[in-house]
Amino acid sequence: MTEISRNERVLGPLRVGLRRDIHFTRQDTRSGPRYIAHDPVTFQNHAFGVADYQVLTAIVRQRSLTDTFDLLVQRGQLDDNEHDREGFYRFVLWLHSTGLLHLPIANGDLLYERHVRRQAGKRPPWYQVFMSYRIPLGNPDGFLRRALPFVGWLFSLKGLLLWAGLIALVTWKCVGRFDELFAHSATMLSIANLPLLWGALVVLKAIHEFGHAFACRRFGAAVPEMGIVLIMMTPCAYVDASASWRLMSRRQRAVVALGGMYVESIVAAFAALVWLGTPPGFAHDLAFNVVALASVVTVLFNINPLMKYDGYYLFSDVVGVFNLQQRAAAYLNSWVAHLALGSPRPRDSYAPSERLLYATYGPATFVYRVFLAFGITTLVMLQWPGAGLFLGAVFLYALALMPAWRLLRRLWKNDEPGLRTRSRLVAIGLATILPICVGILPISWHVTAPGILDPHTRESVRAPTAGFVREFGVRNGALVGENDLLCELGNPDLEARCEEMRGELLAERESLDAIELEDSTQAAMHRSRITYLEAGVEELEQRLQAMVLRAPVAGTVTSAEELAWQGRFLQQGEELFQIQTGHRYLRVVLTDEDVSRTQLEIGSPAEVRFACNPGMPVHAEVREIRAAASREEIPLPLTMLAGGEVYAKPLGEHSAMAIADQPYLHVLLEVETAPLASQGAGLTARVRFGARVELFGSWLQRRVLGFLNSWRMT
Repeated sequence: MTEISRNERVLGPLRVGLRRDIHFTRQDTRSGPRYIAHDPVTFQNHAFGVADYQVLTAIVRQRSLTDTFDLLVQRGQLDDNEHDREGFYRFVLWLHSTGLLHLPIANGDLLYERHVRRQAGKRPPWYQVFMSYRIPLGNPDGFLRRALPFVGWLFSLKGLLLWAGLIALVTWKCVGRFDELFAHSATMLSIANLPLLWGALVVLKAIHEFGHAFACRRFGAAVPEMGIVLIMMTPCAYVDASASWRLMSRRQRAVVALGGMYVESIVAAFAALVWLGTPPGFAHDLAFNVVALASVVTVLFNINPLMKYDGYYLFSDVVGVFNLQQRAAAYLNSWVAHLALGSPRPRDSYAPSERLLYATYGPATFVYRVFLAFGITTLVMLQWPGAGLFLGAVFLYALALMPAWRLLRRLWKNDEPGLRTRSRLVAIGLATILPICVGILPISWHVTAPGILDPHTRESVRAPTAGFVREFGVRNGALVGENDLLCELGNPDLEARCEEMRGELLAERESLDAIELEDSTQAAMHRSRITYLEAGVEELEQRLQAMVLRAPVAGTVTSAEELAWQGRFLQQGEELFQIQTGHRYLRVVLTDEDVSRTQLEIGSPAEVRFACNPGMPVHAEVREIRAAASREEIPLPLTMLAGGEVYAKPLGEHSAMAIADQPYLHVLLEVETAPLASQGAGLTARVRFGARVELFGSWLQRRVLGFLNSWRMT
């Protein structure tokens, strides 16, 4: 006896119907009307097409399932053949598994076993723990109902107008300070800023999810679950707002989809005002992190329709296509099977615009995910090579190896008549040709390296003698002319000694006047004493006058410890300032790998993008190349301690240089122009040199071998 006859024998005599509390909503989509069944117990939604909905509504308690199937055949909605009969009873079993109807069958029967197998098949793969893994915590619906009177007005016209005014105010305030924003972003991934960045991300995403929850509750849809989702091992909040699909209004569903980004933008706007109005410090840095996360993460993930987050569901609702990713994948798979294996030509009732949507959305989603994974892996590898390599392996397994293995296994086990041989040939071809094509894929035609702006000339201003700092005449970054006042020092001992010698000199002169005519011997002694005292007073006055420091040349004043100098005692020769001029020279550090790919010589061109203004490329030419690479004298702003990519440790507590873990070649470039010239040296930049083409296979081999060698050495 076949499985179909067993299903019909067991289920056919039963009289069952849908649960009375199931709520149906009709929504118009690109493919026609869809009927959304909302379960008020599990808060799950199920979408049905017209044909499925007609079958669904025909299942009533007044007749058996066999009579229902016969009625559907009489209506012409089903055919009396083995395929439709099997599909009907499988559909009934699926309805039971979702809880839309209940079959009076014991737990030990075929249905329960299928249900257990189905649930076991839904367990996430191991790598999903690192990419996206949910941990439910509880039901927030009661809290949302109590708090809604206080925040519900945000999702009204009044709240929207206030939001628009706030965004306009922040935009107006930020005009003219975008260069500062870009400059500040260079330190976001520094080790010191990572805890602040991580904490801001966790809190901001919790507020984001509450935005969805309150918007959903505002229009009467329940929010049954809230919890934590681990994204790249970072705990982020999530809420189950799927009940919003029962809302009849597309505008209300759009508000729910945008609610998280809407509330997040309000928080980011206030953070921007804090950033604008606070000096450098904890509050200033925290506000900047919130602004950066609310913009970058929103663009890359939330509002992007290529990722299955807010933008995806909003885009699906706007174009009127449910399960857009699954439909696009099924459409592309059917055409690939037709073109590669010779399977029957796909038949569908899609409009031309819908076919174009599926044909473009599927590849775009895959390409975006690959580039996003590659970018995240590269960023992490620059900071922590071991963690970056592990993360890259997880991405490679999840996005390439596992899908490729499933495809090859499916092709090899294809038992369709007339397609088995061709499927296996295609599998063999893919297994041999695809790795070769990936290995010879060119990924880079240039080399990029970090650089820091150096002055053309640098004059140090040091303490001429020991003393205290009394007054600053200039601030860090100020433009000064030659002989302009910089700072005034004071030495109480020298001043007291000078006054004492002046008093002695005056007394000696008076004594000389009194005895000059009476005692020539004593007069000669006084004259000798006067000469000694005059020389001493002149020397002390010169030393005191030298403690008024003036600019030796015209240029820009730089001092890393301006606030720490006031009232401080300085030793003789200790540096206070540097006067820097001609900020048109960029010092670049290159690794051995970079040098092997580039052919640098004096006059070689390069493209420079400063961190404070990355949108404007600047032309540069090589002016000097050091004879040998060195681990010494790496500028501290280029190291990971300051948000750069060079792994190094500082040479001293107050040193501006560091020692790297590997030798770097120092190259000096002359740039056509430099932004923020009045701020002196210290601006960081990314420099791009022309180089020989690098293939993905050689790049991957070098990275893996380099990591293994480093691991063995340590």
